[in-house]
Amino acid sequence: MMRKKIITSILFLVVLQNLVSAQSRQLEEIDQLFNTKSYALAIKGYKNLIEKGISSYDIYKKLGDAFYLNANYIEASKCYAKLFNYKDITIDPEYIYKYAQTLKSAGNYEESNTRMQEFETIKKQDLRVAKYSEKQNYLDEIKNLNKKYTVTNLSSNSAESDFAPSLYKDTLVFASSRDTGLLINNVHDWNNRPFLNLHTAVRNDSLDYRYHSNFAKELNSKTHESSTVFTKDGKTVYFTRNNSENGKFSPDKNGLSRLKIYKASLENGSWTNITELPFNSDDYSTANPSLNYTEDKLYFASDMPSSLGASDIFVVDIKPDGSFGNPINLGKKINTEGRETFPFISDSETLYFASDGHPGLGGLDIFYTNLQKEDRVLNMGKDINSREDDFSLIINETENKGFFASNRPNGYGSDDIYTFIGEPLIHFETVRIHGKIVDKVTNTVLPNAKITIYDYTTNNLFETYSKMDGSFEAEIQVPEKKYRFIAKLEGYDATVLYLRSPSVKENIKDVVMLMGKENSKSGTSVGSDLTNVLQLKSIYFDINSSYLRVESYPDLDKVYQFMLEHPELKIEVGSHTDSTESDTYNLWLSKRRAKSTVNYLIGKGIDASRITDVGFGETQLLNECSNGVKCSDDKHSKNRRSEFIIVNE
Repeated sequence: MMRKKIITSILFLVVLQNLVSAQSRQLEEIDQLFNTKSYALAIKGYKNLIEKGISSYDIYKKLGDAFYLNANYIEASKCYAKLFNYKDITIDPEYIYKYAQTLKSAGNYEESNTRMQEFETIKKQDLRVAKYSEKQNYLDEIKNLNKKYTVTNLSSNSAESDFAPSLYKDTLVFASSRDTGLLINNVHDWNNRPFLNLHTAVRNDSLDYRYHSNFAKELNSKTHESSTVFTKDGKTVYFTRNNSENGKFSPDKNGLSRLKIYKASLENGSWTNITELPFNSDDYSTANPSLNYTEDKLYFASDMPSSLGASDIFVVDIKPDGSFGNPINLGKKINTEGRETFPFISDSETLYFASDGHPGLGGLDIFYTNLQKEDRVLNMGKDINSREDDFSLIINETENKGFFASNRPNGYGSDDIYTFIGEPLIHFETVRIHGKIVDKVTNTVLPNAKITIYDYTTNNLFETYSKMDGSFEAEIQVPEKKYRFIAKLEGYDATVLYLRSPSVKENIKDVVMLMGKENSKSGTSVGSDLTNVLQLKSIYFDINSSYLRVESYPDLDKVYQFMLEHPELKIEVGSHTDSTESDTYNLWLSKRRAKSTVNYLIGKGIDASRITDVGFGETQLLNECSNGVKCSDDKHSKNRRSEFIIVNE
């Protein structure tokens, strides 16, 4: 009997030892998946162990990280909470911070603040602590922001991840992991989703976009591509791609394929000369490029050795010969020990970026600061930001609208692209200018000239008349807004002056507008409208469409021939609508129509530098047919017109 018990005990110990050994090997295999960034598979493995009753501090920490890095902050928070049950282990302060962050996504801001105070006592020198201490009332500050936005989820989104929007001409280009049937079973172990490729969407109406197609098959590979930015002439693109060779991942010593920024040029309708930028490395990542207005600086995110945290924002000079300077870290005002990523630099030198190091609502929030004025870093507010990840914002500050991505609830998929429109972030100040109308031959002043001033930012018109001494006054705004002054007087050719206000409030020198005697024969004086000079008919479009109709081609060919005969001239194509649709829609439609007209002339061979487009919508009606006024279609048709104004820019 005793012998049987001994044998049974020995067999039990052998089975137990084999079981423990098998579990140990299984844990090692799962840890290896975690270490090689196969987080989706690691999550499945760790959860399987926990379901079997096997858990530890290290398992919960890694499972929490795997959820965190896949932006599943609710599940990550549950895992990090378990760490505090292990009283005999000192918790890494970074996990106290991560727990505080993930608590926000669960809406538990009170407990989050408690954990941040705990983090503060341990890491007094941490930049995130300093920023939290400066803004302990950050929730009230965000709540009380006056900025309001209308946010719309785009119908072009899919059940997969869609993010990193950019504009290429009128097309929305974005990164997506949607399955288009081109790369079967091409799934990334990080998140168990298909690899990212570049896709496009086209506008449905003033706010929505519909999915169109893949963008540039020559740029898409079997690795990830995302985060594009295009030069204004549309001939160069910078984009993010995994470090790869012959279309396959090139891992570093830890098995991780780093991100790199690449550059490509458009030749004969195809993207070619795909080259990586010289400051890339196999040992760290560079990603999410953004160009400044003058296209001589490139902003990007990186974890290169000089980074303060998980990723920082950098800037590098683009030299006139196309070479690059040395990347510069934007410093402690912008960067923290956390994640700063997805920079976008606007025309006003305002930097927009995503961060989980600055106090926010949860996950990544979007912040902004003007680099020229050294403004504070400010949160974009609760319409743009949520408890989840909000990132990759681009904005047109002139039109006060843009796009961003978010994995907030009730979307189409894991990350969705949203469009927004709202109040301007730039606050303009008014300055008064003094002008004078003068005969350009006799140098005598001209009274009673009608001066029409058009504001390109607000689409507002202001009219005034020159006094007996030829002078006039007007108010314009700073910083850096563009205006068009048109002076008209019987017996004289109209004259046009363009003025861009300065970047700061300062005195503006007197504006002098020279007018010459009417010269209807040549029709080549500045301010002349080729519609009258060449006796053009209307430029025809289908209703609610920006596509040119063939009936317009003969008249546009007259403009083309005129420009060939006068190579020194530049023109501005202006498109106008009636008031039968909304103001916003009409403005958008007129811009599209003006651009279509310009593209026709460029396609015929006119240099793009000689012709510009502007849409006026219903801001310059020729009669009383404004909103709410009943008019016949004949009267409305008088406002559906195009202009071809000779300019001096």
